Amino acid sequence: MKSQSLLTKLIVFASIISIIPVVIVGVFSYVQSSKHIQEKVNHEKVQIIQQVHSNIEQVLMTIHHSITNTIESPLMDDVIRRPLYAEDFSIYRELRQNLSNLRSYDTKVEEVILLNFQENWIVNNSGLSRLSDYEDREAYLSYLNAENDSTWLLLNNQEFSKPMAYGSCENTISLVQKLPARYSEKYGLAFTNIPTCSLADMINVDGLSDEVVITDENYRIIVHRNEELIGTSLVDAGYVSSLDAFTEKSGQFNTDSRDNSYTVTYHKSDFNNWNYISFNSIDMLTAESKKIGWITFFMITFIVITCSLYIWIISKKLYSPVNKLVNYIDGNWPDQDRKKKNELEIIEEHINDLFSSKSNLEIELREHTQQVKSLFIHNLFTGNYKTSEIEEKLEYFQLQSIVNQWRSMVVFTLHIDSLDRSNYESANVEKVAFAVKSLVEDTLNKKDQLQSVWVEETLVTLIGFSEQTPDNIQDTMYDLTETIQSKIKNSLNISVSIGISLPFYELIEAKRGYKEGMEALKHRMKLGKGVIIHFSSINSGKHTVIFDYPKRTEEELLVAVKLADKEKALEQLRIWMEKAFKNTQSPREYQISMMRLLNNLLMLKQEGGVSFQQIEVFHASLYEELLKLQMKEEIEQWFQERLIIPLMKVFSDRRDSQFQNLSEKIIDLIHRNFDSDITLEECAEKLHYNANYLSSVFKQETNYTFSEYLAMYRFKKAKEWLTETNMTVKEIADHLRYKNSQNFIRSFKKQEEMTPGQYREKYKKTS
Repeated sequence: MKSQSLLTKLIVFASIISIIPVVIVGVFSYVQSSKHIQEKVNHEKVQIIQQVHSNIEQVLMTIHHSITNTIESPLMDDVIRRPLYAEDFSIYRELRQNLSNLRSYDTKVEEVILLNFQENWIVNNSGLSRLSDYEDREAYLSYLNAENDSTWLLLNNQEFSKPMAYGSCENTISLVQKLPARYSEKYGLAFTNIPTCSLADMINVDGLSDEVVITDENYRIIVHRNEELIGTSLVDAGYVSSLDAFTEKSGQFNTDSRDNSYTVTYHKSDFNNWNYISFNSIDMLTAESKKIGWITFFMITFIVITCSLYIWIISKKLYSPVNKLVNYIDGNWPDQDRKKKNELEIIEEHINDLFSSKSNLEIELREHTQQVKSLFIHNLFTGNYKTSEIEEKLEYFQLQSIVNQWRSMVVFTLHIDSLDRSNYESANVEKVAFAVKSLVEDTLNKKDQLQSVWVEETLVTLIGFSEQTPDNIQDTMYDLTETIQSKIKNSLNISVSIGISLPFYELIEAKRGYKEGMEALKHRMKLGKGVIIHFSSINSGKHTVIFDYPKRTEEELLVAVKLADKEKALEQLRIWMEKAFKNTQSPREYQISMMRLLNNLLMLKQEGGVSFQQIEVFHASLYEELLKLQMKEEIEQWFQERLIIPLMKVFSDRRDSQFQNLSEKIIDLIHRNFDSDITLEECAEKLHYNANYLSSVFKQETNYTFSEYLAMYRFKKAKEWLTETNMTVKEIADHLRYKNSQNFIRSFKKQEEMTPGQYREKYKKTS
């Protein structure tokens, strides 16, 4: 015998449920923490590069704004037309004063140079000179051919006879602007020079171990801590092997260069298309993650060793009783084949040997008797037994003494309300049915009932009474059925409905009692779930109610289905159900209303050219399906799932291909007729569609109603006329069909927070 097989299994099982989860949790924790740290560091790098970009761009924008104001000032307009001789000393002094204001610690500007090729003068830190005396005149003149009137350029001081900057920096970032600013003919230049060293100091963020560079739009380095790399491309400098990774405005990617791995963080400026780029060593970024990894490894190792020790001790204790029992069996019932079996199989075999014969015999006998008795009671409710046959069966099943004590009898029928929508799955329906039957039989006194049986999907029970009057029977039945209903609800969490027959006095009338109970259950269609219905109360002393079919609601439902308006269609179906089941009717009258709605939906399907395959109806009778439904909620859900939602899907797919074309036609009509009293009805007439239909289509496609879009387009035209024409406000108001100009002014001010006149004054100068 394999004496240690169970012990081995216990150890393996305990190891699986204790050690493996620890390892998984440890690895998962390490991966997640490393990922979080990496994301946090990457986010910090993005913030740093954005900070560098913000700081430098603020300086550049300040310089650009200041020099632009200077060259567009009246003083510059006056200076640029003069040859600047001695008599212009006052103007020259004022110009020098304005230029000196641009040079400050905050702007980093070292020098501003003005050149006038037409009047042959140059103004710089050295003073006023004749441009013809400068050796670099031709070099300056070449910048007049630049594509843009204002450009940021990288200049090397060694390329000029007289350096652009006088510090230790070899390179200069210069804002080159053509003069004069307000004329198309350019014959002057303004150079605003910033040493690259000044900008390099700004990218030396405290605590930043990364390498930060700034490049132009062609990825040529223009700002770097190492001046030797300025002017070279990122590829030539060895930072990246290719520029293909710079695809977005900003982002991050990893690259291998200079025998190391880097994370590259970049951001492109909208101001001058410069690229701000940082290179971060991945080894430095992951150093903290590696520390966490080692700590996690040692913790997991310690836990695994501890768990293994406890598993061994506990498994030995659990195995000890089993081992003693197996040794006892082995000593008393020796078996040659036990070497092929484990401990549990040996124990199970002997227990089965002790009880199997007796248990099997009792179960078979009990099941046979119960099945035959159930068949008799089932036929009693549905068959045509003679009185003599019934007495023979009662005698056979030892029921005669019980039935003889009854003076009157009642049948009640119990039906489970929508079991497939309860907390039970369809695979457990038989188990639920058995549980319901057991609860019913346990609630009733065994001497007052015959065994409950399932007839199709209804549980049928016969109850006998010895001395009670019809009124007492009705009260007793109501109390009993209420108790049964409550127990089923509390125990199984399902709802049941119960129908109760009229009292009868002969067992042969049980068939009639069954039919009365079933007829009572049909009124669930009106009353809903969880009801108890006495057959004696059906139409008791009441006239038949005249019922008006909800035709208008049905028409609105069909229109909503055709328009594929799901919300409205389901709402109209709910209203139709409330109206159709509002008044007390017989079940047949309810069925007539249901069939009528079904027919009209099928006619809508036929008129729309929709096949049964498109709504996924295959080899099924919709009429038979509908007639099987008993509950109002089931009927409403059936109409939704089988017809309304599938039809709306087909109509929606067709509509989507047509809506866009219709919306474009409506927009075109608005654009061509916005200055007339155009209406949606006129558009509908021109396009040969219903106005309500066009309204829903236009709203769905554009998210605007017809009137909202028309007002929005008229407002757009008003702003164009104010800035591009000399039309008066009254003329614009008349063109846009306002009753008077004051209404137009109020509407415009509400939209733009200024009057039309103020809007024209503000934006016409700019344009």
